[in-house]
Amino acid sequence: MITKRRLAWGWLGVLLLVDLIVPWYVLGGHPHFTGAFLFWVVWTAVAIVSMFVLFLRWRE
Repeated sequence: MITKRRLAWGWLGVLLLVDLIVPWYVLGGHPHFTGAFLFWVVWTAVAIVSMFVLFLRWRE
């Protein structure tokens, strides 16, 4: 069974891969700024919510 710690690190890794792959490869040939701008807005919101959830579950 996957531990919560590995799941959290895996999610952060997925966010990092999406952060690198989508703007450079998926939206690289897109001539308009709107596609990239929408991606960054959505990605930032997902990253902030993810960090908020991880910090709420943080226990010493």
